[in-house]
Amino acid sequence: MKYILYCTITVFFLIAAPGCTPEAQPPQEKAAATLRPTKKKAKKHKVTAPVSDAEKKVQSENNEYIYSSAGKPDPFRPLLVDFAFKTKKSQSGRDKAFLTPLQKYELSDLKLVAVVVLDGEPTAMLEDPTGYGYVVRKGVLVGSNDGVVERVTPTGLIIKEKIYNAADEIETKISTITIQHVE
Repeated sequence: MKYILYCTITVFFLIAAPGCTPEAQPPQEKAAATLRPTKKKAKKHKVTAPVSDAEKKVQSENNEYIYSSAGKPDPFRPLLVDFAFKTKKSQSGRDKAFLTPLQKYELSDLKLVAVVVLDGEPTAMLEDPTGYGYVVRKGVLVGSNDGVVERVTPTGLIIKEKIYNAADEIETKISTITIQHVE
């Protein structure tokens, strides 16, 4: 048993010994250089025009990288932007970006789904064109024409809107949204 152990240790040393010679080891400078990060000066962001083939060859010879944002999307701009709501202003001069979700739709786009009476106060549920539901009570702002819910009835909503006429005067209009029965 001891003989097998000694033979195994001897074979191990015979295999490992050539790896420990100075010729087999990398020079200390190269090993230290690979372990140490090199410090480079931070380069400023350069915005340049599209680069031609001749300029690319010069850049590859200099090993200097220049970023060109020409033809690339801005990474900090949202992918989906609702430009219609952010750029348009309503007739009353309010910015559409600061409206509630129900104020961004016309009354004809909204659908009354249900009316429920809780604690003596009637409450309704409106659904927008995307299928999202909103709980509505008296005094809630609805519609793009500064509509306010005046009353919730068992069959619908009564909404008071401000409409601008041809002479740029404000007129009030009473609109109703009723539950559409599905048969």
